[in-house]
Amino acid sequence: MVSGTAAGATGGQLRVERRDFYEVLGAEPSATSAELRTAFREAVLRHHPDRSASTELSTRRTSILNRAWAELRDPLRRLHYDRALEAGSATTLEWPLEPHEQPAPRRRRRETITAPSPWHQPQWRSVAGFRVPVEVFLAGPAAQERWIVEHHIAGEDWRQHDERYWLRYAAGHYREHGRLDDWLGTLERLVTLDASHETLVHASLRQAYTATGQLLRGAGFLRGLLDRYETGSAARSWLERELRALLTEFRNRHVRRGPADQRAENAELLLNYLEALELEPGFSDVRAAIVAHRRAGHQARAEELLERVVAEPPTVAGRWFSLVQLLTEAGELDRASQLLASIARGDHPDALDRRQIGGDPVRRIGAARRRLTRARERAVPSGAARY
Repeated sequence: MVSGTAAGATGGQLRVERRDFYEVLGAEPSATSAELRTAFREAVLRHHPDRSASTELSTRRTSILNRAWAELRDPLRRLHYDRALEAGSATTLEWPLEPHEQPAPRRRRRETITAPSPWHQPQWRSVAGFRVPVEVFLAGPAAQERWIVEHHIAGEDWRQHDERYWLRYAAGHYREHGRLDDWLGTLERLVTLDASHETLVHASLRQAYTATGQLLRGAGFLRGLLDRYETGSAARSWLERELRALLTEFRNRHVRRGPADQRAENAELLLNYLEALELEPGFSDVRAAIVAHRRAGHQARAEELLERVVAEPPTVAGRWFSLVQLLTEAGELDRASQLLASIARGDHPDALDRRQIGGDPVRRIGAARRRLTRARERAVPSGAARY
């Protein structure tokens, strides 16, 4: 570059030469971000006014250093500068020289640069956080997804990855290939890393746990996420519904169906698991457990659970009629009749409120009486219930 002169602040002339931003910092265009930062700091210390006899010269050099660093520290701006540098049209700066300083020898000629900048790689494009070849990018989304799965997902272990975009791709890949344990693992890792409610909803964890049959595992995992959200918030209410839905699915699959002994065992498992999760068993949970134990011949345990339900008055209006039905099914016909009579007398006014029970209370009472009548007709002399 040709050296020239520039007027100084005191009216004198400063000799200058034109340098590109890398020459100003004393770094190569191939330098990494860390190397570039180190070169800038060393240059600032080297040309600081406190270390130079000429304050004017040092001040101008420091200003030029700051301008070059501001351009190259930003990855996007550095990319554009590298492209211009390779094309020979990059901006240069007037670097002031000492009175007896000779211009720096040219380290390279812009027109002879052949190696592309590491910041300028037109052969790649970015898709969902992955780099894909430009020809794959132009082939469309289906080709992009196949290439990403083949080169970044297949053959990799999800336990070694913490990038959320990678886990989202991997979850779909594992689901499609029937790798259910890996599917669940990636979804749980993703939700753990990303605490947003949106990610939790789109992960469809309940669907995954239901499809794989790992319902109690899912209930335990979702229970651990409840503390993320404030009590009464919409996000927490949604998560509580998902948790209860998993427990309900387990009850319907394993407590209400199957061989009698297994049903009773699963009923106890469900109740114990609810206690471990510090959740109150629902009326339907206890009712299913009572039926399961009676079918298995565990009369003492069934009666114990029944007394637990009766001892706690229902908090939902419609549960009064469910309690009558439960007593009827358990063979406690006299107690069922007494409770139904108290409802008809109005001792429990909420049970007669159409809006609270979602129906006609007179029809509910009539249906309960018919069930009682049929139960008395089927009752054996010992009073035991038949199922």
